[in-house]
Amino acid sequence: MILLTGTSGFIGSNLLDTLLKHNKDVVALTSKPITKAKYILHNGYNFNVDLIQSAGYGNLIETIVHVGAFTPKNSEQANKIHSCNQNIFNLEKLLDLTLPNLKKVIFLSTLDVYDDTDVVSEETTISPRSLYGYSKIYSEKMITAFAESRGIIGQILRIGHVYGSGEEKYEKLIPETMKRILADEAVDIWGDGTELRSFIYIDDVVKAIINSIYLSQQVGPINVVSENSLSIEKVVKGIIEISGAQVKVNYLPRKGLARNLKFDTQKMKRFLLSTETDMRTGLKIEWNYMMTLKS
Repeated sequence: MILLTGTSGFIGSNLLDTLLKHNKDVVALTSKPITKAKYILHNGYNFNVDLIQSAGYGNLIETIVHVGAFTPKNSEQANKIHSCNQNIFNLEKLLDLTLPNLKKVIFLSTLDVYDDTDVVSEETTISPRSLYGYSKIYSEKMITAFAESRGIIGQILRIGHVYGSGEEKYEKLIPETMKRILADEAVDIWGDGTELRSFIYIDDVVKAIINSIYLSQQVGPINVVSENSLSIEKVVKGIIEISGAQVKVNYLPRKGLARNLKFDTQKMKRFLLSTETDMRTGLKIEWNYMMTLKS
């Protein structure tokens, strides 16, 4: 059995749907009732450590997939002290559960743990730029220490720039651009648009997480991110082309220094995901989804 957290979020909800589609035995640890899967309620991760055991699932759970976390919706939220600290405190409560047959913990971390460099890989220096990044790297250390003490596998997945249906809650480039187009507004690009970004489609992330469940060896952290870096301008103009709309593009003074994000994905391709969804295909799906929200 898989214990899954974060099922109301962007990645977690998509992951739950796919696991259920493939008839996986899943119980969701959630703050709100759901109808499509077995679940146990928690209130801000404030629960008795024997909660899962008393519900009859404790001896069945072999894998925890911890998706649930505070994820900043914009750069300002990335340094909210209380919210970032909750990532650490909630994980501590989760690891206190009585699960005698637990064999693996999969933890979704972030690429925000890394220092700036030309090409980011799993060997890049750890140097977070925000409290959110620090909360994630500390949580990684907690997972590693816990797994070593129990003699089980602790798998860290550092998730990249994910796009797809359901990300509209976040103030990110792709959903914000689509919202503006749908509202017949001009689209903003900060700077000259040449900065590079790497976007990975939500279905690919879900596939990588599921494949990590079957890893039988300790392989260390894996970055789950696209190997394809595109300029911000190219992404925005690709969305405009898909929309078929006539849209004005405003080039605004950049806030802060320009930053190109490129990644070495050899480890991901070796262990979790050999091929990626073409971005144009993914953007078309997300655009159609955003259109349904407007109607």
